[in-house]
Order: sequence, then C-alpha cells, then structure tokens
Amino acid sequence: MDVDHSSMEGSGEAIRTDGGEFGQSLSRLRARLESLIPYFGNPDSDEAAQIFRRGTDGHPGFDAAYEDLRTAQRNIGEAYQDIGSAVVAMSKNVEAADWASMVGENDSVKELVEFAERTDDAISVPTTLVERA
Repeated sequence: MDVDHSSMEGSGEAIRTDGGEFGQSLSRLRARLESLIPYFGNPDSDEAAQIFRRGTDGHPGFDAAYEDLRTAQRNIGEAYQDIGSAVVAMSKNVEAADWASMVGENDSVKELVEFAERTDDAISVPTTLVERA
C-alpha cells in the first residue's frame, strides 16, 4: 500500500487541532448564551419562566436543552480527539504492515531478518590484520 505516513499523521494531528479550535468556539458561544440565562426569569418564582426553563406536559424546557448542548459539545470534542488519534494509529499500523509485507517479499531483507533472529550460532570474527595508513 502506498501511503504517505507523515502526511497521514499530520492530518490526524490537524483533526485534533481543529477539534480543539471548534471546542473553543463552542465554549465562547455557550458562555455568551449563559450570560443571557438570568434574563429568562426565575423558575422558582415566575410561572412563565418555570414553563420555559423546566418545560411542561412532559416536554423538556430550556434547561434540559442547555444540558443536552453541553453534553453534545463534550462528545464532539472527544470525537475529534478520538478520530485524530485513530488516523495516526491507522498510519502506524499500515506502516508496520508494509514493513512486514516487505520482509516477506524482499529476499535480502528476509535473509537479514533471519540472520538477526538466529540463536546458538557462532559468530566468526575476522582474523586478518589491518594495516594503519
């Protein structure tokens, strides 16, 4: 398989970076929305605020939707991180598989690997004298 591993790993890192930037943007928007919540009324003392914030007749209100938004933001952030990590891991796995298939197909490499894996083999040491220049 012909894969540019440095590009693929760079893409994985870029996905993680994009996720971080996206998460920061969402955090800023959520903070702006959160600053408006006091203007939605006090659900403990205002019936209209109670219906809006807590919902009615089994329908969720703003507070439940806001909590869902926080959960979605967390999940999206984790997804970006996980996807970026998976792309990097996939590149490393393909690189390892390429190496393994190359060893099986290339006789010279195969012989070198077999030589490196030998056990109980005497290693000959050259006895030829070397002249200094």
